[in-house]
Amino acid sequence: MADQVSEHSNQSLSRFINSNGWDFESIFDHLSKSTSELLEGYSPSLSNESLCLNKTALLIDEVGFRKKGSMSVGVGRQYLGCLGKPDNGQVVVAAGLSKGKLFTPIDMRLFMPQKWESDTNRREKCHVPSHWRYYSKPAMAKQIINDAVQKGIKFDYVNFDALYGMCFDLLFHLNRMNIDFIGDIRSDCKLYFDHSEQEFSRVDQFVSSLDPKKDFLKLRVRDSSKGHVTAEFYWCDVQKKCPESGKMIDFKLLVRKDKDGKMKYSLTNIQSDKIEELAQRQAQRIFIEQIFREAKNLVGIGDYQGRGWTGLHNHIALCCFAMFILLQIKHENITQNYSSKTIRQCICIFIEVKAKTTQEALEIILTQHYRVKKQEERDRIRKASG
Repeated sequence: MADQVSEHSNQSLSRFINSNGWDFESIFDHLSKSTSELLEGYSPSLSNESLCLNKTALLIDEVGFRKKGSMSVGVGRQYLGCLGKPDNGQVVVAAGLSKGKLFTPIDMRLFMPQKWESDTNRREKCHVPSHWRYYSKPAMAKQIINDAVQKGIKFDYVNFDALYGMCFDLLFHLNRMNIDFIGDIRSDCKLYFDHSEQEFSRVDQFVSSLDPKKDFLKLRVRDSSKGHVTAEFYWCDVQKKCPESGKMIDFKLLVRKDKDGKMKYSLTNIQSDKIEELAQRQAQRIFIEQIFREAKNLVGIGDYQGRGWTGLHNHIALCCFAMFILLQIKHENITQNYSSKTIRQCICIFIEVKAKTTQEALEIILTQHYRVKKQEERDRIRKASG
């Protein structure tokens, strides 16, 4: 940014990002409330086949950023969804709001690997606050949802994948709070059927006993750039025993079978007599993946080069603010159906860049190259000296 558009130096902008002079948590508070108000006043065009477009989903998931070295805050070898395997990187538990085709992130919190809990040396060097402790990702999701409720954020239900759906402490908590949810579960999850102690089975084993032609219903779940997305669905009442009370808690099991034969299993406490509504709500989870994709590709959320706690969170907050601007422009021009990429390209046209000629652009690129090489050499010398 400093090289391309700013009158300020790279050092001054870096100092700004890493400054304690402004509060990233206040930015997230403002973003979440502003997004909630915007979506509350937004009414998507409804059709008979779209039963949940007018519902706001609070989407929960985690996103990983691949990272070299061991000194960046929260870094460690852990599962990174962007790679689909464990690698060295940082992980953030995130929440987003979606309604119709509008979506944006409203909260992001850095996950702490357990090794960082007692690593005083790295915590001090990264200026990690003393209150930052290890919590499981479902526990972090629970806190994010609780905070959203406390702030008055408006949403109709929570949607998450199997990492959170298999945490029944979270599900029972949401049920007690009268918060609707639909969450994926693993195929080996065991549930009770027909309120019977004898009918206790893995969901995949139960589903294998169904008749694919008679028991499944083909439904349209959402629209995409390639047309209607359809899948086959089955649902039934199931129960899970609460360890605290010993009582059977009622849920609905929703089974989705895609065209390639892949099965997906979800649990929900949503009281609905329409399987179409549950199928469409389950399909809304695609938008958290879209949030992560656009945050990385359009606003550079994974490109932070610093190491400290404050700088990383300030960077993430500014990226989410940029995502909110894209949301606002989409909303103001909703009939044009602009993509985030198109909006970003239009904005970039009006940003004055430093490079006026090919030679100036080349000099900027080479300056960046030499800066990186010098930093690599300094890191090499520092590592060699211990």
